Amino acid sequence: MTAEAGFAEPHRFTALEAIVPGVVAGITAVPPGDGAGSESDFGLATGGSAWDVMRRYEGLARAVGASTVMVGRQVHGTRVVEAGAIQASGVHVVGEADGLMTSIPGILLAVTAADCVPVLVADVSGRCVALVHAGWRGAVAGMLEAAVRALGERFEVTPPDLAIFLGPAICGDCYEVGAEVLRAFGKSDRGPAGLDLRSELSQRAIESGVPRDRVMRSEWCTRCGPVTFHSHRGRGVDAGRMAAFLGLRGESPAPELPATAGA
Repeated sequence: MTAEAGFAEPHRFTALEAIVPGVVAGITAVPPGDGAGSESDFGLATGGSAWDVMRRYEGLARAVGASTVMVGRQVHGTRVVEAGAIQASGVHVVGEADGLMTSIPGILLAVTAADCVPVLVADVSGRCVALVHAGWRGAVAGMLEAAVRALGERFEVTPPDLAIFLGPAICGDCYEVGAEVLRAFGKSDRGPAGLDLRSELSQRAIESGVPRDRVMRSEWCTRCGPVTFHSHRGRGVDAGRMAAFLGLRGESPAPELPATAGA
């Protein structure tokens, strides 16, 4: 725990941070036993009072050296919103959006998840970043591709300029889906069967033109571990939400937190 009561140091995605200059990336930690409404719950709908949830985001910003946090109300869509220049620090909710992007240092993008895949997209020269939330509906609808396209249209970066990191999510062994979902991914409809969302998204990233060696993934499962996370499949309505985060460092460097192998 940090000095701030109840706040656990987040896991950092050091694989992405190592190849993209000036980027800070990771996901919030979940102490064993925490669920909906706990201090590790960053969900706008599950985390309790708006005051408590905003306080947690402010604590996250301080922990990683950011001044502003941007988060959207996620609806399993493909809308990507740009976080532009903001006069006031603090927490800003941008409305319905499953994707966020920015080129401005000091703004921390955040998406919440409890089995879905947080997808972190960064220009390898550090010019811009995007962060998206992808469950099976978002993956099928092209959420990852929408983020790649949005960065290109807004900041003139091409897929070969990018690196992608797929954060902790439910693994294929734990994520059993029915025929409808399998058909949506072009697979046999002889369900139920396991579906590895990160593998599906990895392939989509490569097909979008992102170099294969820059498409990285966590091997952690939100349901079976080895690290404790919120999992909707594991706990249902009692599950909270982690916040995956991504940003470009501002003038204040991000604190050096312990590196976490396997993140």
